[in-house]
Amino acid sequence: MMRVTRNITIGLIYAVIASPLIAQTTVIRPGQTETTTATIRQVDLKTRSVVLRGDDGSTLRVFVPQDFTRLNELRIDDTVTITYYESIVYRLRRRGAPKPPVSEEVAVSETTASPPGATLSHQLTERVTVKAVDRDAPSITVTDRYGRTVSRHVEHASDLDGVKPGDHIDITYTEAVLATVTRAK
Repeated sequence: MMRVTRNITIGLIYAVIASPLIAQTTVIRPGQTETTTATIRQVDLKTRSVVLRGDDGSTLRVFVPQDFTRLNELRIDDTVTITYYESIVYRLRRRGAPKPPVSEEVAVSETTASPPGATLSHQLTERVTVKAVDRDAPSITVTDRYGRTVSRHVEHASDLDGVKPGDHIDITYTEAVLATVTRAK
């Protein structure tokens, strides 16, 4: 549970998955979905937070944005089922290729069901620059438009073929969260 809910609360984590690429090739990886459940242990209307406890006994305090107007309907011992989805589309660009515009979209909707649930989605498109490629690990290190450097494991070392420091990768990163609540009996 902690892995999925950390992804939700931390927000966007840049994930770069390289594949056998030739310049200007677009690669779409299938999305990954994870589902977990947690039990509501506390609802604090003043701070707009909910404390969740996972099956392993770990707890996590989650902030609930103002967009969710039915926070007061949640109860201690309600079960929350969280489904987390992410996908990545990326394109290796030749030096000098025009940058795509940076775009970011966030959508939030609250269900009309009782008890309430919600859907949150986030999509970001931006260009990152490859700083290092480690075929032994295998991993890749990139820098985003803010100068943040992120290193990520790559599933297959062969996916790094043709990728080198200085290359630009345009990434569209999508994540979505569906939270449904089941009333405790």
